[in-house]
Amino acid sequence: MTPYGGLDLAVQFVRRFRVAEAIDSRVHVLKLSLPYCESDHILAQVFNLYVGGTCIEDQANLQNDPAVLRLLGACRLPDPTTAGDFLRRFKETDNPGSLEGLRGAVDAIQDGVWRKLQRGRKSRRQWAVVDADSHIKELYGEQKEGADFSHKGQWSYHPLLVSMAGTGECLAVRNRPGNVQSPEGAPEALAEVLPRVRAQFPRVLVRADSAFDRKDVREAVQRAGAHFAFVGREFPDRPGIAASIPEERWRPYRSRPQREEAERRREKGFRSRRKKRNQRNKRARQRGYRNLHLVKQWVAEVPWRPKGSEETLRLVVRRQLIEESCGQRFLFNVHRYRYVVTDLPENCSTEQAMDLTYQRCDQENVIEQMGSGLAVWRMPVAEFEGNSAWLEIGRLAWNLGKWIAQLALPAEVVRWEWKRFRHAFVYVAAQVLRRARQIWVRLAASHRFTNTLVAAHVQLQR
Repeated sequence: MTPYGGLDLAVQFVRRFRVAEAIDSRVHVLKLSLPYCESDHILAQVFNLYVGGTCIEDQANLQNDPAVLRLLGACRLPDPTTAGDFLRRFKETDNPGSLEGLRGAVDAIQDGVWRKLQRGRKSRRQWAVVDADSHIKELYGEQKEGADFSHKGQWSYHPLLVSMAGTGECLAVRNRPGNVQSPEGAPEALAEVLPRVRAQFPRVLVRADSAFDRKDVREAVQRAGAHFAFVGREFPDRPGIAASIPEERWRPYRSRPQREEAERRREKGFRSRRKKRNQRNKRARQRGYRNLHLVKQWVAEVPWRPKGSEETLRLVVRRQLIEESCGQRFLFNVHRYRYVVTDLPENCSTEQAMDLTYQRCDQENVIEQMGSGLAVWRMPVAEFEGNSAWLEIGRLAWNLGKWIAQLALPAEVVRWEWKRFRHAFVYVAAQVLRRARQIWVRLAASHRFTNTLVAAHVQLQR
């Protein structure tokens, strides 16, 4: 008996897409593959994260579960101490190319999943949206190699993350010292990721925050044949550009949630619900705090040519009317400007460009879930390359759930948080039997997703 009956879906995926073979053919860090090879170590840590392990020591839960061993077809799993030693072997001076081999293995598996998904779709997906961002991970180990102090004074790493919007798949993750800027290394990472994405999707859009509004990042995206839409920086010349726009060119702008609410109000049978009083504003007025209130927004667009460039880009400007008050007293109104720099084609309207750019904020949920849902930001060893390998293992574990959801589970599962995903499709009581040289998995019939799990298992075998 095991509480991890849903692990059978992950095992079936690993066998269907030959994950172990892809890893063993590219990763070479062990001098002797006795008793384990590279794929044994990597997949043991992937399954540990997949079932909810928060550190290397939690791998012992799978190691000492006879039903899990029978489910995996293994007589034993690596010990947690051996797992830590395996990560330390990814030192580039001793095993050059081992980390790149692990990245190439995960990329090859991802390409195989994309090809299968494209064959299963009736119409090919036209647009792929790629988000780039970074995350500062504070460290508590003073002996962590490659760590440095961030702009907040925290002893930390500063990983760079590139993900796919909509599905949440992680396309690339790069470990970096804590003192680097957010876009550091982004051109190189995008130069590796975008050709792979463009091989499967006709058009690609790259989105990022204002830190990525740099010439080298823009050029890397354009060299790959993709489009970009970045939140614009507050350069000294941009307020003057916004102020010089004629008044007749400003159009009223409502955010996407406001437009969706207006559509719902026009539906037949709509009944508005009385909103509760804003307690935050009430308390701010009582205590005399300075309060800012957004009154109205406008949007306009002007051509913009970066310095040293011959190409003209689109500079989308959003003007916001902010009402400032202190307690019960009104102080004054002020105009605030927000910018978007993009090379999207002209058939994409100004409002659409603004909406597309700010939808990138959903990547913050991906970053948060990779920490709280999957413990990817754990950084378990002292070696910099070992922690980089851990991030790639975490990327494989993260994508494993996303791939299974796209291939065999209902469409809405892709957006689920990991806690909900595990309770539905991993934490299932099961009995694992060996009969006539076959492994039988009996799932608890009382679980509400048992039928979905059985159907997904059949779907993954196709």
